[in-house]
Amino acid sequence: MLASLSTESTHCDKVIWNSFKNGDKEAFATLYYRYFKFLIQKCFRFCSDKKLIEDCIHDLFLEIWSNKVNLVTPDSVKAYLLCSTQRKVVRQIKKSRNYTHENGVAPEKTMCFSIEDQLISDQHLLDRKREISLALESLTKRQREAICLRYYDDLSYIEIAIRMAISTDSVYNLVSKALENIQKSVQRVPKFQNDFLN
Repeated sequence: MLASLSTESTHCDKVIWNSFKNGDKEAFATLYYRYFKFLIQKCFRFCSDKKLIEDCIHDLFLEIWSNKVNLVTPDSVKAYLLCSTQRKVVRQIKKSRNYTHENGVAPEKTMCFSIEDQLISDQHLLDRKREISLALESLTKRQREAICLRYYDDLSYIEIAIRMAISTDSVYNLVSKALENIQKSVQRVPKFQNDFLN
């Protein structure tokens, strides 16, 4: 039943996406309002700057509207929007880190810059890294490879797709699913969850 609902939702998203690609402003607005809160919630797990996240979401939707004619229809619109937003947020955080370092200002503790930093707090760093390492080990080989190429080697999704000999959409899905699995795995540790969410 759940699988059927998920399939219907994916199909519905693709129909809306294709309408938006043809210039349908209502379809575009539907996508925006359907996923705006979802994208904020997901990104807020690793970045406490809500304004930054909202700006990244707005920028993303402006970009996809401007480039709608050249966009392909992703296998999962939801995964595409999530990965694209996360990428923008991480880039903005990195820019902020570089700026603060160059100007001698310490970056906020809540800002995160790598896959590990995104999921751990500064306190009890070694313990938290062990938890993340265990979470990474629980991923499939392909998920782990995609995560490492994206967050450790800092490759773009297109570069990862070429390296792994798969489509860009498949890379989006792999990374999105991997991040969800890591988050679930980490949240099973009560102490970490409390430290991270408080």
